[in-house]
Amino acid sequence: MDLNDLALEFVRIYYTSHPGNLPEDKEKAYQEMSSLHGKYKSHLIATATKKSQDFFSDKL
Repeated sequence: MDLNDLALEFVRIYYTSHPGNLPEDKEKAYQEMSSLHGKYKSHLIATATKKSQDFFSDKL
């Protein structure tokens, strides 16, 4: 599972838990979901990058 799929799962879980937060207008709902997906994805990428940098650093 790549980071894109993982972020999509987080969005699904969020909106399943908070169904009232999704707007009724389809276009607004899509944009809100895309925005949340982007936030999750950038957080996952930042976390993975930090773990990778920590693993390959010479700090002991």
